[in-house]
Amino acid sequence: MKVPQIEKDQINATFSENALKMMKKRYLMPFDDGGQEMPADMMERVANALALVEKKYKHDQKFVDQVARDFFSILSNKEYTPAGRTMTNVGTGTPLIANCIVLPIEDSMESIFQTLKEAALLQQAGSGLGFSLSSMRPADYETKKSRGRASGPVSFLRVYDTAFGTIKQQGRHGANMAMMNIHHPDILDFITCKKVEGDIRNFNISVTVSDEFMKQVVEAPDTQWYCDFKGQKVKPHRVLRYPNGATYGSEEVDITARELFNMIVEGAWKNGEPGIVYIDEVNRTNPLPGLGRIETSNPCGEQFLHPYDNCNLGSINLAKFVSDKQVNWDRLKFVTRTSVRMMDNVIDLFDFPVQQVTDLAKNNRRIGLGIMGFADMLFQLEIPYNTEKGRKMGEQVMSFINREAHQMSQELAVEKGEFPNTHLSIFAKKKIKMRNAALTTVAPTGSISMMLDCSSGLEPIFALYFVKQDKDGVKYNYMNEYLEKAIARLNLSETQKKEVMDALIAGGSIQSVSFLPKTIRDTFVTAMEISGEDHMKMQAAFQKHVDNSISKTINLPNSATHEDVYNGFISAWKLKCKSCTVYRDGSRMIQVLHVGKKDNILSTTSGFGASQSTEEKATAEDTSMRLDMDRVRLKPRVRPDVMTGKTYKLKTGYGTLYVTINDDETGVPFEVFASMGKTGGYFQEQSEALCRLISLSLRSGIKIEAIIDDLKGIRGPMPIFTNKGLILSLPDAIGQIMAEHVTGAREMEHVLAKPDGQEALPMMEETKVATIADTGFMPGCPDCGNTLTMAEGCISCKACGFSRCG
Repeated sequence: MKVPQIEKDQINATFSENALKMMKKRYLMPFDDGGQEMPADMMERVANALALVEKKYKHDQKFVDQVARDFFSILSNKEYTPAGRTMTNVGTGTPLIANCIVLPIEDSMESIFQTLKEAALLQQAGSGLGFSLSSMRPADYETKKSRGRASGPVSFLRVYDTAFGTIKQQGRHGANMAMMNIHHPDILDFITCKKVEGDIRNFNISVTVSDEFMKQVVEAPDTQWYCDFKGQKVKPHRVLRYPNGATYGSEEVDITARELFNMIVEGAWKNGEPGIVYIDEVNRTNPLPGLGRIETSNPCGEQFLHPYDNCNLGSINLAKFVSDKQVNWDRLKFVTRTSVRMMDNVIDLFDFPVQQVTDLAKNNRRIGLGIMGFADMLFQLEIPYNTEKGRKMGEQVMSFINREAHQMSQELAVEKGEFPNTHLSIFAKKKIKMRNAALTTVAPTGSISMMLDCSSGLEPIFALYFVKQDKDGVKYNYMNEYLEKAIARLNLSETQKKEVMDALIAGGSIQSVSFLPKTIRDTFVTAMEISGEDHMKMQAAFQKHVDNSISKTINLPNSATHEDVYNGFISAWKLKCKSCTVYRDGSRMIQVLHVGKKDNILSTTSGFGASQSTEEKATAEDTSMRLDMDRVRLKPRVRPDVMTGKTYKLKTGYGTLYVTINDDETGVPFEVFASMGKTGGYFQEQSEALCRLISLSLRSGIKIEAIIDDLKGIRGPMPIFTNKGLILSLPDAIGQIMAEHVTGAREMEHVLAKPDGQEALPMMEETKVATIADTGFMPGCPDCGNTLTMAEGCISCKACGFSRCG
């Protein structure tokens, strides 16, 4: 199939500047002559390459050409798109893979490190991975071969995290999921392993809970909870560790089901982790029971899979199927059936770096057909998201897609043959011939929804108006196109239009604009204006007609209580959801997204009452206290003309760092200087400012141990693993060099005198674990610097398409 250039030009003109920018970076193939594809070129490439698969099934060229035209039609109309890896790699000669894969970790050193090797290869190719830690023996259990004691699953989780962080530094990586069953004795260790925000940063974590546990929480919450490992009933363990993380023992814990559940709730309330998975509900709809129970999912929780299984994803853009407030069901049927054929053809081209993954892909032929643009569909239908009518529409559209997808799979089974593992599936007993073991899911759609300029997944829209800024500082104002059309139909005065825009600019919402019709205000609600219960009910409505699961974030206001999360998790179980992830607005040290003006965003380090004016706080008592303090403030020592010291070289995520530390006449550090090698610019000025303040503190008599303690553990957006260990940031690097300088001097002299000749300084204490105020998820995208959003269980950038999960 050859698409005329005039048609391509028309298609290319429909893509926004923001979408084109993201696509050039992620999806559009560069040419050998230095040029690059445009969107229509990419779609032509994908359509033709996937249509050629039909020749394998003995279809003639006429049939192949028609299939290519159908594929191109649904792509160019922005009605459907495969996942990003397919759009990027198909037809380019690059091996084709899927993003979501589950790998096994059995209870042996051989399995742990064989899986790590396979995971590294898949991570390098860009796959997202899921792991269950439930088979690994608990900490402090006997290890027969080494005649020692096990360090426990969380210790190996940290090994994996470090390895994946290193791969991440090489520019290609995928996200990861780790799960542990509530019955595992080390469950307490697992629940709290990410208590420090930013720790184990390359993994999402979720606890898989059984019906037995949930019933005990509901019916007998104050009874002791017992774990079960390989048939042995035991109390949960508290793992005892040295400050460096090494395990030295364990102790049994008396804990009730309610108390254990509250630990999960506390973590979710505090920073969104762990998530919770209702694993018995997952297995009630397991399409391949002959392969055993399912224990974990891919990184964002929408694909629960057996070991080595994987899923090919794609999404239908529901925003394109509404005209005159009516759904075009005929076109949706065509697009659903065409996309199933397209996704099935993708599987024939899979070539993973781990053979077991390729084999199981072709034996199970799973696809995950999902949706996006649902919020945009509701806007056009004038149906509020947080209503029974909205949920009915969600259930209706997902039921329709699921039914048509299954019907198409049955037709393809007749045309091309059943999936090889049919005898292990639920379809064998029903005597139904299927081409695919499973067909529907709702996956995150961060970059592909940005490509098609639609809302993501089944999520409500985050804001109706927002500002995007590119790396050159150019700002672009974006207003929801459906709201813009709705307001244009009203005869508003210029004053009223300005009031609407002022409200949108201030907070991305129109709820405060009282003169707007109630129907418009009810229809155009945003994620944070919808209750957690309504979020969950929508997820449950879709789940009724989804083969696998759903990636969705239950957004809660900052004022949400522990009880809200507690009741929400129980409600999700009763509603037969397969998983639940909550995010309480502002619960992380650094908020991932703000809407509104920059000057009305409260600093994340400010406490309550920060908006109070200085004049209101400056009472006479305060003034008196300040005068008293002036008399005791420290004054820095004068610098001698000549000083001696050492210069250290250390690699960081921002470039090579050179740090010089000069000592005074007694051998105590007096001043610190830093330079950034060839990097310079922003990071040079930051390191210079930091070192000036460090030097000022040292000259004022502040203990160097206190300074080191504050610097070490601060996490930046680009940590890096070096021969001296993990370097988290520039402050962390300088802190580590200062610690090395001090301890090196002590090895020779054993003590350090104070500058004023007082008693010797005590030996430096162990660095404290970084608190939530020292770490945190980065607010800025590592690729373009714009703000990040949390939705569909993943952190992503709406400006360039970066995704932590992809």
